[in-house]
Amino acid sequence: MNAVQPKVTIQDARYGVRLDYLIFPIDFRDLRRVLAKNGYELSHVNVPPPPTRVRFSGEIGRKGETAVEVESDGGDIWVVGRSLQEAQSSFEELVKVVDSEIGVLLHDNVKFYWAMGHYRIATGKAPHSEIAKVENKECVNQFSKIIGQDLSSFSIRLGSKNATPNDATWTDIAIEPDTIDERLYHVGVAFRNPDKETTETFVKDLENRLLRLIKVIEG
Repeated sequence: MNAVQPKVTIQDARYGVRLDYLIFPIDFRDLRRVLAKNGYELSHVNVPPPPTRVRFSGEIGRKGETAVEVESDGGDIWVVGRSLQEAQSSFEELVKVVDSEIGVLLHDNVKFYWAMGHYRIATGKAPHSEIAKVENKECVNQFSKIIGQDLSSFSIRLGSKNATPNDATWTDIAIEPDTIDERLYHVGVAFRNPDKETTETFVKDLENRLLRLIKVIEG
């Protein structure tokens, strides 16, 4: 019998940057104007007239299947796409538009770049059973005695060593059975790094790396 070819399906992909400013350096009205000028369909929001400064969180506009979102209080601006590679490419297009039209270069004064993705992966095997194979049996046995019922590991969570979720450099990968279809793995990835090239390299080969992680789990 031929082995099932692993299949990766992207559910959500985001790529962007957190800027290191006390005040978000782009006026919301200006950003809407230049997006509309460059072929983006604007989101429907009520925009007060100048000189009121607009604080904004959420989608500003979209082009095709990518969307531009902003969290002005946190200093984040990012693109949502069908894949991380598409989101990254569309983000670079946004960088050029903002630089040429507004004079703000989004690659300057960066706190960190970030990428997030949610994937479903099918391998033909049962994720719950495969994940349980790599658990620490001794610890799980002790947990079972404490709780008073047989337990097993439901997920695998990996994070950057000697770092915390609040650090500018952070990787977080969660692997677990999908909550809707237990035949699939759900993999969530969050990555942050102050270096542009490091972030681009991580994104470029991510899906292959995830398949390699699943291969280790399944032995």
